[in-house]
Amino acid sequence: MKFFTFTCVVAFMAVTTANAQVSLGLRGGYVNSWTDFKQSGNGSNRVNTNSLDGWQAGFYLNVPLLKNLHLQPGLSYITKGTKLETTAGQPSNIFVPGATAIKLKYLELPVNLVYKVPIGIGKLVIGAGPYAAYCVRGDYDLAIYSDGKEVQNSSQRVDFKKDPNVFTTSFRLQRWDAGLNATAGIEFNCYVTVGVNYSLGMMDIDRANAALKNRYFGINIGVLLNREDW
Repeated sequence: MKFFTFTCVVAFMAVTTANAQVSLGLRGGYVNSWTDFKQSGNGSNRVNTNSLDGWQAGFYLNVPLLKNLHLQPGLSYITKGTKLETTAGQPSNIFVPGATAIKLKYLELPVNLVYKVPIGIGKLVIGAGPYAAYCVRGDYDLAIYSDGKEVQNSSQRVDFKKDPNVFTTSFRLQRWDAGLNATAGIEFNCYVTVGVNYSLGMMDIDRANAALKNRYFGINIGVLLNREDW
């Protein structure tokens, strides 16, 4: 909470004190997310995690600081999560439930320091910085297996007040997330932007014994509504 408040204050101060024109951009795109998962203990229900496809959409500001150096705060709605695979044995002729995927919808606030290099078609943008995020909704897929085959699948809501809050696991997911973000892209002269970013979660989002940290790689396309240098 303190990290999120501090990040918001820094972004607000940068925008309100900047003497140069501030530009606004919109962007959205594809997200491939997964979790760095370290499970404690040696129980029979071992869980493996795999990547999950998602999406993101939001806006950001370009705040000029020095020549070619900008502060770039933003706000995005983004889906993070992971696929789950339980390695426990499944008895014959018995219906066994198992969570197969966790999908967490976040409001994410990155504050990147970016450097823009003029090139013929526009500007090459490279930067990095911290982010803070709050999960506004969590869901997980719950499958029913019989003889090792999936016979039914449904979506369940994550109740962040429960312990555990993902059925068939020991997860106690929390809403807050924070970490580091790296970004690169091109701002074309026609106001169109393309970019990629990598997010490294530093906060353990599981309040149980396991260590669960978000990771994702994103590809985005967007448009600048105005240019700070025009």
